[in-house]
Amino acid sequence: MAKRNQLDRRSRRRQLPQSGYTQLLQGNRLATARASNVDMHVKHCFEVCRAVKNKTAGEAVAYLNEVLRIDSDRADVRRKAAAVPYRLGSGNKRKRRSGPSMVGHRKGGIGPGRYPVKASRSIIKLIESAMENARFQYEDIDAEEMVITHIAAHRGPIRKGFIPRARGRATPSNHYRVNLEVFLEDMNAVGDELEDDF
Repeated sequence: MAKRNQLDRRSRRRQLPQSGYTQLLQGNRLATARASNVDMHVKHCFEVCRAVKNKTAGEAVAYLNEVLRIDSDRADVRRKAAAVPYRLGSGNKRKRRSGPSMVGHRKGGIGPGRYPVKASRSIIKLIESAMENARFQYEDIDAEEMVITHIAAHRGPIRKGFIPRARGRATPSNHYRVNLEVFLEDMNAVGDELEDDF
């Protein structure tokens, strides 16, 4: 009976945002970084995380800087911006149309995609933080060649607010927040260890 109560308590807590990393820190020459309660939608962060996973840190930062070109004042720079492919539903739920088909298709054969500027800026900052952590932990490491083995975006707490309206009414104005985490791993060290074993 006590075990069942403990499981019930844990399942109730699961709805609340959890602290710490969601994955086990396993691997050699691993660097991590976290960002908590970043004010943006998890939907955009999820798609950006999916786009940069398994890339090297340098490639990921370069790719996200290409996405940020859309925010430029010059039209010739905006035209060269790279889009992030959107795979999850992001359409109009009221009209019973959803999914990536409701997002416009972009150049480059990626299919439906968008240019999530705010999410890209935050994830660039997070990856650069993990690279600095790697340089601090290991002196002989090339942080830009480290591979992003795990990057995730999880829903954080919602900061509720409202806008007062006429006749005593109010419109909700909530701020959605997200928790980000990234693991960088030095794959060159893994290859060197395998060579030493033979």
